[in-house]
Amino acid sequence: MVWDLLQAYLDGGNVLKFLKSRNKCEYMVFPNENEITNAFSVDFEDWFQCLEVIPISRWDNYEYRIEKNAHRMLDLLDEYNVRATFFILGYVAEKFPYLIKEIDRRGHVLGTHGYSHKQVYKQKPKEFAEELKRSIDIVSELTGQRIYGFRAPIFSIVSKSLWALDILLEQGLIYDSSIYPVLNYRYGIVSSKRFIHRLTTVSGNTIFEIPIATARYFNLNVPVGGGAYLRIIPYLITRAGLKKINHKGQPIVFYVHPWEIDPDHPRIDLPFRISSTHYFNLKSTIKRLRKLFSDFKFAPIEKVFSKQLGLQ
Repeated sequence: MVWDLLQAYLDGGNVLKFLKSRNKCEYMVFPNENEITNAFSVDFEDWFQCLEVIPISRWDNYEYRIEKNAHRMLDLLDEYNVRATFFILGYVAEKFPYLIKEIDRRGHVLGTHGYSHKQVYKQKPKEFAEELKRSIDIVSELTGQRIYGFRAPIFSIVSKSLWALDILLEQGLIYDSSIYPVLNYRYGIVSSKRFIHRLTTVSGNTIFEIPIATARYFNLNVPVGGGAYLRIIPYLITRAGLKKINHKGQPIVFYVHPWEIDPDHPRIDLPFRISSTHYFNLKSTIKRLRKLFSDFKFAPIEKVFSKQLGLQ
C-alpha cells in the first residue's frame, strides 16, 4: 500500500481516493496530459566556455568542439521532429556564423545567452548592456530573426542582479528564462515562482519570467528540467517529476548544452564542485534525451507560450 501511494505521487497524479477490495489497494490519478506541448531549449556554448575558471582571453587555447556537437544535436532534434529555442552565446555566433545560420535553417528559434558567458552578477550594468546588445545584433544580423528571450549564463540573474531585467526590456526583449527557483551555490532564487509569470522589475516595469522545470516534492523544489540534473538524477525520477508538472496542466521548460552529448570532450583539472557535475555521467545524455523525446512533446519556448507572450 505504501509503495502504491508513493508511485502514484511520483507519477504526478493527485491521489483522489483509495478503493480497497480484498488484498489490493488501487489509486486514481488525473489522466496523462499527452496533449501538452512542452518547451525545449539549448544553451548554445562550447564545453570550456561554461567554466567560469577559464576567462575568455584563454578560450583559443582549448579545443573547439561546438561544430561537431551542434550538428549532432541538430540531427537528434530532427530525428524526433523537435524544434527548440537556442540561446546563442554571442562569441560563438561571431566565430562560427554558419552554425547559427544552420540552426535557423533547420527551423529553430533563436534567443540570446549573452556574449562572453560572464555571470550577470559579475558585471556592471553598462558592461552587461553592451554585451547583451552585441549578442543580439550578431544573431539578428546573421538570421533576420527577432530575438525575444534571454537566458543568463549559469542562471546568474539572482537577487543581487535583478537590475538586469530592466536592461533586457531596454534591448527589446520580452522574456527572461534565467531565474531558477532552486537552492544552488552558484544560482537560484528559491522563493521565485515555478511557472511562467509576469515579474516586476527594479524600475517597476514588467517582464515575463519563464523558469526551468522543477517538481514539488516534500515541500522542496526539485530540479528536473535538464542540464546536469538530467545526468545526475535517474531518468525514472526525472520523468515522474515532469509528468507531475504536466498533470497540473503546466508545460515543462527543459534545457541542455551541446557539450553534454559529447562524453569524449577533453578533461581538465577543475575545482571539485565544478568537475563533479560537468563531467558526471555524460555517456547517458543522448540515451536519456531519446527517452525524453519519446515520452513528451516539445516545441520552442516562443511557440509554447505564444499566447502569454503575445506572439500569436
